[in-house]
Amino acid sequence: MSKKVLIIEDEQPLRDVYALILSHEGYEVATAENGQVGITQLKSFKPSLILLDMLMPVMDGMKFLKTVKFPSNYPDTKILIISNLNDPLNPKQAKQYGVHDSFVKVNLSPNQLASMVKKHLPLLEAAS
Repeated sequence: MSKKVLIIEDEQPLRDVYALILSHEGYEVATAENGQVGITQLKSFKPSLILLDMLMPVMDGMKFLKTVKFPSNYPDTKILIISNLNDPLNPKQAKQYGVHDSFVKVNLSPNQLASMVKKHLPLLEAAS
């Protein structure tokens, strides 16, 4: 069983690179260019983990979190914030909105991205 990751990121080159890295690592990946599209993807794709940018047009990360009402509506979905803001949420806000961790995008290498996702969402070994 593969684990599903939804990447909500407005910068297409980053979205594509993140998707490529995580697909290569064995994750099933879907992408969205803003929070509004992310809500649609969330409902149909049912990800185990969401990589969420905070600064996006149409619907930003904070509005996405408030609209979807994590963790009550999606208790099994982990949220990792990827943002160029150093501290997009304080610890109390992060817990309130179901955020498990946050990372500064500009400092995130492809290997670090893969390691970060594996830490929060290890791949399940195929049951025989």
